[in-house]
Amino acid sequence: MKKITTLLAGIVASLSLQALADSQVTVFYPGQSQTAVVSHAENLAQLVSSPALQGKTWWPGTVIGEKLATAVALRQQQEVVARLQAWRDNLRSDNDLAEAAVVENVRQQIASLKVTGRQLVNLDPDWVRTRPQANRRLAGEYSVYTVAKPTSVRLAGAVDGAGTTPWVAGRPVADYLDSRAHQSGAERNVALVISPSGEVTEVPVAYWNRRHVELAAGSTIFIGFSSWALPSDLADLNQQIVSVLTHRIPD
Repeated sequence: MKKITTLLAGIVASLSLQALADSQVTVFYPGQSQTAVVSHAENLAQLVSSPALQGKTWWPGTVIGEKLATAVALRQQQEVVARLQAWRDNLRSDNDLAEAAVVENVRQQIASLKVTGRQLVNLDPDWVRTRPQANRRLAGEYSVYTVAKPTSVRLAGAVDGAGTTPWVAGRPVADYLDSRAHQSGAERNVALVISPSGEVTEVPVAYWNRRHVELAAGSTIFIGFSSWALPSDLADLNQQIVSVLTHRIPD
């Protein structure tokens, strides 16, 4: 399996979580308007041991976003939506209405997401406590999005029935796709799987190359556009979409 590096990783790595300074963290809870604020946490260990988080989240899917990185993530989302819209309009002008409808569907999926400047760090308290190098410094403003332990996976991209579907223990990635048609222009040989922690893996899913790869509950399976369907000026579009999905705020 091939590990994929998202486009924002290099950007967010240089932002925050490094310098010695004061911090303020707003904690969001799913389905609640009420938030909590953790002030003056100097590092991740102090943050994850806070009563605002202890026993109130499923750590593998918990997301921390940094304010400046969030501005970057939002700009990228807007850029991806604009690129999809321009491609859709070109397809319509060429009377390629079927593929234009697929592009529009993906555009709507991306436009509807809420994103944050996710810091790709492991927030599990045991991990942070036992590994000094994982106990990153905190500086500036952050948002933490808690999440309940998931029972579903998300399908996204150029595939029928995009949205959530029940997770089944031991079920391989390809099985989630067998009952769902790939849409016009879709990549049919591989899927990109985004784990709850933000790691991206390329998984072969065609009949001729498929592998038995199980996925964790809370993962996202993304079906991108094939290289032959993408115009040359959109060759990096799949990577950009994956980066946006990786920075999605959990439901």
